Amino acid sequence: MRLIDVVTMLDIKTSFDEGKEVPRTTKVLKEFYGPGLAKKKYAILSHCWGVEEEGEQEVLFEDMKQLLTVSDEERKEIRGRTGYKKIVDTCRRARNDGLEWVWIDTCCINKESSSELSEAINSMYKWYANAELCYAYLHDTIGDSWTNRGESKAIPKWFSRGWTLQELIAPKVVRFFDQKWQWIGEKAGLADAVSEITRIPEEVLKEGLQKESSSVNNFQRPSVAQIFSWAADRIATREEDRAYSLLGLLGVHMPMLYGEGKNAFRRLQLEIIRTSNDQSIFAWGCHREFGWSDSILADDPSCFRDCDGVVAIDPNWFTSELRVHSGMLDDELSKCTQERLRTFTVTNDGIQIWLPTETFGLYTEVTLACWHPHFKGSTIIRLVICGSTCCRIFGHFPSPKYPGKLKFKQHFLPYKETKYPSAFTFELGDQTLSHDGFVLDHVIPDGVEVKDGSVTLSTDNDFAAVAYVREQDETRFLVLLGYCCGRRSASLLNFEQDPKSLRSRAFERLLNHKPTYGNPHLMQHIHFRQSIEGVRVVYRVSHGSSLLYVRGAFHILSRGNTSYAWFDVELSSPQTASNAWHAVVADGIRTPARRLWPCPARRR
Repeated sequence: MRLIDVVTMLDIKTSFDEGKEVPRTTKVLKEFYGPGLAKKKYAILSHCWGVEEEGEQEVLFEDMKQLLTVSDEERKEIRGRTGYKKIVDTCRRARNDGLEWVWIDTCCINKESSSELSEAINSMYKWYANAELCYAYLHDTIGDSWTNRGESKAIPKWFSRGWTLQELIAPKVVRFFDQKWQWIGEKAGLADAVSEITRIPEEVLKEGLQKESSSVNNFQRPSVAQIFSWAADRIATREEDRAYSLLGLLGVHMPMLYGEGKNAFRRLQLEIIRTSNDQSIFAWGCHREFGWSDSILADDPSCFRDCDGVVAIDPNWFTSELRVHSGMLDDELSKCTQERLRTFTVTNDGIQIWLPTETFGLYTEVTLACWHPHFKGSTIIRLVICGSTCCRIFGHFPSPKYPGKLKFKQHFLPYKETKYPSAFTFELGDQTLSHDGFVLDHVIPDGVEVKDGSVTLSTDNDFAAVAYVREQDETRFLVLLGYCCGRRSASLLNFEQDPKSLRSRAFERLLNHKPTYGNPHLMQHIHFRQSIEGVRVVYRVSHGSSLLYVRGAFHILSRGNTSYAWFDVELSSPQTASNAWHAVVADGIRTPARRLWPCPARRR
């Protein structure tokens, strides 16, 4: 660890101000390791790096190293930087507090050396934890108005940065200063205000990570999901630093690979899984209403924004709760061993894990050993099978009529990026509808739009119901679209539908399941791939003692309490168009044709 000699730095500053020469052999930065470092009492600075576009510039390691050897003009430029004043002010504060050494990340790390940078990032949490004092310098704040949320809505930038999260939690004593280095208060005394801004519990701010406890488990640390939630809204200059800045908080180490982008956060989660059995790492996204993910791991900390109340459950407690409240049969409970609950492994085929599982026709629900305030109990996540793998789906689905049995099953949860495109665009081809007087009425859900006759579904919005209306007679119908893990579907619905169940019906169609939520009036024999214009559908219909093939374009309308439909048909046997029509309708819809489909078919 490289430290700044406070006395030497301030003496050099005085000599420069007085125009005196300073020996070139004078050393401001000195390195310490092992026992030598353990004996040093030092202060440490937590701050936001200056933005050059705003006239702020830091003093880096090379600048400090060459401070005594460069020309007078170059030295004057370095001493004029905002970062130089920050170093001097930090040293003055440390001297006033009786400390001889200071660590500042801008000039104490040689960032030109990748090995030194990696060592520093992996050690930084420990360095902050071992500091006698940490100075949190709020460069954009005057006074303490931010501590009273009723008086001021301005939150210092320091609270939004990724690296300052560990710099707030790790040190025993954090002292806040404004831009004039006026003392504001200490972390413990400002815990209520800091907790309101950061969502970090006051107990953690006052006592540290190891002191946190819960009445429902024996864990002595906040859950992984909870720690991630504190970083959800924090930003970093480099995308990878959103992950690297969390290493110390989670007690893991890994090499730095700048350029890997969001893969850094995926590597971090895998490293946590290798050293911890905290299942809350899978509890992200429980408040999402729509969407899916082909990975059980989150893309970045923002996915855990709703997890600030998630508590990891001790496996022993989790087992006893399953025995009392789940209704799981004894033979299934016998599979729920401590070894299986405590162990999950990263394999080439996914994350191998045993979980309480309830399978329905449409999807599978698995229960995690963590408590989530959203569920007011153990966390439940939903999976759907996609070929040889599975994907996770978000949001609420109505309770099936026939619930499955809770079993203890082994799963291989995917964590790698798959070949599935994250989005798919449906070409509606609805231009011809305008000839019959139909216009677009609205789209469900909010956030999905029809642009240039097309609708794009994605991992965030996995279904859409596009409503059309003919205003002169209030004739309406819906086009229901779904997309998940490379699968897509389109179907036509009677307009009188419950919007809350539309997504469930889209997924029934998408996954080729029989309806499980009552009669949805789905046109089950019509499956559009990408376009609904000019689609030709073929039915093989049993009519009397002969087989009839009908090919044609399908139309469906709804007016009041009556639905209308017709085919522009081509007949392959000498049947009448009317007979062919009634045969198709009776086969395609489970309600009587004479009631729902009164209009005659039109022969082409």
